[in-house]
Amino acid sequence: MSDLDDPRTPLLTASQVCEQLNVSRPWLYRAARDGRIPSVRLGSDETGEGGLLRFVQEDIDAWLDRARAAWQPGDSSAQTLRRANVPESAAARASSQLATRQ
Repeated sequence: MSDLDDPRTPLLTASQVCEQLNVSRPWLYRAARDGRIPSVRLGSDETGEGGLLRFVQEDIDAWLDRARAAWQPGDSSAQTLRRANVPESAAARASSQLATRQ
């Protein structure tokens, strides 16, 4: 992971990450809130709410590498998330979201 103590660590905006990953802004915010994608909240309160959402390129790259390595043909999103060591609560939410869409 990156060293956020280094002031030279560039932070990406949500718009930049959406463009890079070709995902919608609502998806990115939900994924960050659920812990499915690494993010940083700047100026958030003690609950982690509020504040600007930012991303570190090295963290996004590592997240993509883990997801690529964990994916197997026929996997559901939840299976891939579990294999990629995403927190169980995020994997469970992804699984339930998929079930409600079907």
